[in-house]
Amino acid sequence: MKVSLQKAHRLFKGNLPSYSASVEEIREHIEAIFAQLPVASDLITEDVDIDGMKGEWQIVPESKENRVLLYLHGGGFMYGSIATHRGESSELGRVAKARTLSINYRLAPEHPFPAQIDDAMKAYSWLLDQGYRAKDIIIAGDSAGGNLTAALMMSIRDTKTPLPAGGVMISPWIDLGQNGETYITKESVDPVNTKEAIKQLADNYLNGVSPTVPYASPIYGDLRGLPPIYVMVGEAEIMLSESLTFVTQAALAGVDIRFSSWPTMIHNWLCCHSFLEEAKDGIISAGTFMNELYEKH
Repeated sequence: MKVSLQKAHRLFKGNLPSYSASVEEIREHIEAIFAQLPVASDLITEDVDIDGMKGEWQIVPESKENRVLLYLHGGGFMYGSIATHRGESSELGRVAKARTLSINYRLAPEHPFPAQIDDAMKAYSWLLDQGYRAKDIIIAGDSAGGNLTAALMMSIRDTKTPLPAGGVMISPWIDLGQNGETYITKESVDPVNTKEAIKQLADNYLNGVSPTVPYASPIYGDLRGLPPIYVMVGEAEIMLSESLTFVTQAALAGVDIRFSSWPTMIHNWLCCHSFLEEAKDGIISAGTFMNELYEKH
């Protein structure tokens, strides 16, 4: 295993909190892990109040005023924040030549489904109210944020709100029932997630709602009419199979769907872009897709 990939494994394997700990302890532990990941020195941040929800503009020299990347962080709907994902979200904005808007949506278990989707929709509507054109907005997210990316686009379509230019789903967690075969076949090689831990996170989020509800698990949703989507997944993660299923279903629904799987890569490996070459390449790959969408308009 390459030294840089070993470093990524060490960052997470055996370093993740026990889910028997308190919610606050888990959140603090995760914040401490991600605080080890650097943020570019040329990044400018601006706090934003989105009707009582905290948001943050992330601007780099490459950012164009009219391009927006709405970023929805991962963390099992239970932890994670603007701060944990700032390095990843801002670098995705850089390659997209966009201003990134990252948000602190409400977290489970205090705020279960569908509070997170409501908050994501609030951020999207706020952008439209600020005068940004829907076709100049791309939505992106990792893990639970990848779930929210799909759920938000479905909600935008269903409410007949103008659709964004597209979406990027990074290691998306989109089947909260954990039915994919790789929850078994990949568990021994995934240093980030276990089926047991994922089930606890799902139970926290769902709060009794069926995991087959489409907005909760977009893999069960009607994907017709969604804008172009790029799905990226590592081949060493237990969520691999649900991405494959989602991509197939999207293609059958007529969606312009793009897909890439990355050999030996772990869950949301893009967060390791400061030292992992494949993560840098992944960010560039996402940037190629996003620039294609922006330039169409």
